[in-house]
Amino acid sequence: MMGNSFTLKRIMIAVATILLIILAFLTHALAGLNANPVIFAEPPAFVENYVTEMGYSTLASPSRASGANNTKPAKMTADFSSEREFVYNVFFGDESLDELLHLFTHVDKEKRVKIASAFAAVNAEFTHNEESGFPEKREQFWNDVKKHLPDIQNALFEALITSAEEGTANIIPYTLAWMPGQGQQTVELLAWAAKHHPDWWIRRFSVYFVVKFGQNEGLASSLLESRTHDPHYKVRREVLDLRFQRLIGEI
Repeated sequence: MMGNSFTLKRIMIAVATILLIILAFLTHALAGLNANPVIFAEPPAFVENYVTEMGYSTLASPSRASGANNTKPAKMTADFSSEREFVYNVFFGDESLDELLHLFTHVDKEKRVKIASAFAAVNAEFTHNEESGFPEKREQFWNDVKKHLPDIQNALFEALITSAEEGTANIIPYTLAWMPGQGQQTVELLAWAAKHHPDWWIRRFSVYFVVKFGQNEGLASSLLESRTHDPHYKVRREVLDLRFQRLIGEI
């Protein structure tokens, strides 16, 4: 009888110890202790390699670089209202699809980045708006541009990288994640964004997508380890949720 009591006591002590360890880990993670700053780093080389192979410019226009009248130019990934109106009218008006495709492959990087930013913004705004008819229009759009998907994807890659350099928030990863033709390059770039983009939502979504849908265990494990120390609470919380889902076999 005493032996059973001693064994039960040891089990209770072991369980209590495990619970304390888990509690300490959760407190440490959620409180952001030892949080690391987000620092920009060189993105995957395949983005610039594609631009070079296609003969596009990897730089913005000279006028933007110098600034008109010696004023600081507006951020490419924040100043695209006219491009957004144009994309809207491609779907809901009479603007030319061919012109949209031309802008995705424009020799000037600024043109590519702005149109990609605008396209992602319109897609995110209307993607769940059934009454607008956009979901059906978007499906037809993807069917019509199948052979241009690499151009569109790389322009979106460029826009996401530029937004990290400029420090602007956007929902470009949403479009990249769910567009047709996305593969491991998308996973690699979102893994990069999860570590190096200054916007917390982009880091959070990128972690979520890479871990849950990326089919790349190496990148997923690396993100779960590094983003445990993300400076933003919502990113750390997402990481803990994903860790728990993996623990119980949901992903």
